[in-house]
Amino acid sequence: MDGARISPYPHLSWCVYELAVQRPRVMAMHECRHVTDRLWLTTDGEATVHWSFNGNDTSYRVGVGSIGFFPSDGGRHAMTITSPVGVRIRILSLPDDHLRSVATAGDLPHPAPFQAIPTFRDVSLRGHLLRLTEAGGGFEVAEDTGADIAAREIVLRLCELLAGVRPDWLKGSSTFPPAVMRQIVDHLDSNLASQVSLTSLCEGLGLSPSHFARKFQHSVGVSVNRFVNRRRIRKAFRSLQDESVALSRLSLDLGFSSQSHFTRVFSGLTGITPMQFRRLGVRPDAP
Repeated sequence: MDGARISPYPHLSWCVYELAVQRPRVMAMHECRHVTDRLWLTTDGEATVHWSFNGNDTSYRVGVGSIGFFPSDGGRHAMTITSPVGVRIRILSLPDDHLRSVATAGDLPHPAPFQAIPTFRDVSLRGHLLRLTEAGGGFEVAEDTGADIAAREIVLRLCELLAGVRPDWLKGSSTFPPAVMRQIVDHLDSNLASQVSLTSLCEGLGLSPSHFARKFQHSVGVSVNRFVNRRRIRKAFRSLQDESVALSRLSLDLGFSSQSHFTRVFSGLTGITPMQFRRLGVRPDAP
């Protein structure tokens, strides 16, 4: 297995948000396109979920500890959530290349594509999901050592559940050490509103731009530009809670050339538009 192909820092490009259905009995429609692999973890309450996709309808019940897995397929999904007491569901969105790269590198007999599992229970996976989402206040995934471990275990456990075999996961020598990666992320986060310039970073690390780009991709699983766009979208999540913030202003503040550019990138990473996200009333922090 080529460990260099697999990210030891997958959580750096993951997004977390919470979908809340308030009491009393409410029906909430959640529509999106699955452009990433998604894990749904019910953390509070219970509900009946009616799921429509590709002409098929399925209903199932969720309670505290229920986990759902929905692989990226680019298709339109609609879920109606009915809850008599209120329910909170944390949604973890992770790039599908993490699961597929681990499965492929580990030579696993995984299905192509991975199949959806609307509801199941797994104590190990639930524990790692809680660790990862709570580390970041339930909204942004934290980047500490514990989160590294939790992120790694989530990918390994998912592959084990989906393919029936637990893969090996070796760290590649062509990745950045955690301390260096933290410096790189801090630099990028401090310059999200401007065009990405890697010249100073490359010089400080003694790397050429092409070498830096390859090592960065090995470390986080995505290109520098895609990583930066993910960080911009995660930063947009909080601002979208404030309806007085105009999308046109937010787009420029985040370094996008226009509102349409912002909308295009946001939709490509989350499966819904910024306005749809705002209307969902997603909470910026988990309880």
